[in-house]
Amino acid sequence: MSHARVSVLVPLALLAALSAPAHATTQVQWVTPMADDIVSGSGLQSINLDETPFVSEDGVAFVGKAQGDDSTGTVRVYSEIDSRGVGGVPDLLIGSSVAMTTSSGTLLSSAGGGPVDVTFVLSFDGSFHTYSGNVFHQLVATLTLSVPSATVAFTNVTYQSQLTFRTDLLDETAVNTESKGNVTYFEPGFVYVDEPYASASSTVVSDDMDDLIGEVRLTVTMAPGQSFVLTNGLSTQVTPEPILPASGAFDYSQSWGAVDGFNTGRLSILLPEGYALEGNTGLLTNAVVAPPVPEPASWGMMAAGLAVLGGFARRRAR
Repeated sequence: MSHARVSVLVPLALLAALSAPAHATTQVQWVTPMADDIVSGSGLQSINLDETPFVSEDGVAFVGKAQGDDSTGTVRVYSEIDSRGVGGVPDLLIGSSVAMTTSSGTLLSSAGGGPVDVTFVLSFDGSFHTYSGNVFHQLVATLTLSVPSATVAFTNVTYQSQLTFRTDLLDETAVNTESKGNVTYFEPGFVYVDEPYASASSTVVSDDMDDLIGEVRLTVTMAPGQSFVLTNGLSTQVTPEPILPASGAFDYSQSWGAVDGFNTGRLSILLPEGYALEGNTGLLTNAVVAPPVPEPASWGMMAAGLAVLGGFARRRAR
């Protein structure tokens, strides 16, 4: 396990070269403009669970903590900021925490099957709190899958699905949601392409300040032998916002709030029967086998059978 200071919020280096051996990495981070602390390694990783605050020169207190486990795909994050009593514009306006896990593996087939859809699901919940004043909150869930490009050597095709809960500036009660699904890749000649991806989706179960519940899904068609790198993550951002006085300077001296995503952020993987994932983590080797979906003809036969059974039941009743 390593512990180092860096100046990058979420290093994309976690999406390592797909030619490397199967690996798993957990990275957790809490971030301010003045101190970025990262812990990374395999298995369960945590940072600042004792909630030691970072205090800026002006007296703004920020508490961030994060936890992740690449063996289960679990990610948890929490951020709290307090600028009460600080005059003028505070020197610390953004606090953030990040938890992400990365696993690489290969799709296998026990019966010599062809390409199939593999679905990745990140379910999470959380809450926004404004204890006093005015606060901006944000909780983001992201799923990313990279596979080697079949057309441009040494590049990847990267699929992503993302769901964001947030409160708009100067609005402390209404939660807005934003979803995004895209695929990025290089065409021959290293022409970069970023376009929508229809098989990325998200579901908002609850968007109440005290009860945020969401799900992010990403379905990708892969063939047996296909290698991939999977990353799932949660991130928070919390910012003190001013109260607008009738006259005079903005007042940040009452802002205190938190984003709590430290309950559950759990990844699951759905596979058709006869397929499996190979990797060195329980996350991959314990993937759930999805029940087969009946073909349209099968639906018709089932409906006809139910109708016959219904007829028998009516005769018995008479």
